[in-house]
Amino acid sequence: MGILEKLLETDVEKLKAESSAKFEVKRLSKVLGEPFIIDCKPLTNEEVKHIGEISKSNVDMKLNAIYEVCTIEGRKFNNKELLEKFKVITGKELVQKLLLPGEVFALYNFVSDMSGYGKNAIEEVKN
Repeated sequence: MGILEKLLETDVEKLKAESSAKFEVKRLSKVLGEPFIIDCKPLTNEEVKHIGEISKSNVDMKLNAIYEVCTIEGRKFNNKELLEKFKVITGKELVQKLLLPGEVFALYNFVSDMSGYGKNAIEEVKN
């Protein structure tokens, strides 16, 4: 059976990358005295398009991506209690308040890799 026939027989939902991964922010774990875990999922094509439309800079794009697909204990960064505690209006501002620039960069790189932008996403086939 060829690859096209297999694609035609496969449930479309199985092709979606809905896996998630957990990442520990070691600095915040040390401050809080317990693991500070952020759970992220891959970006969808629609999310990539939306982030591209609303982002004004490269840093803004990274913050928006983390805001869109990452959570803390299942809660998005726009959690009302957290926004009030840290005196910010948006979830993106909360990401910026909680994470250092290098942590934002590292987390974005993980999300980017999960979304198929990593070096190992595709491989050249040599005949």
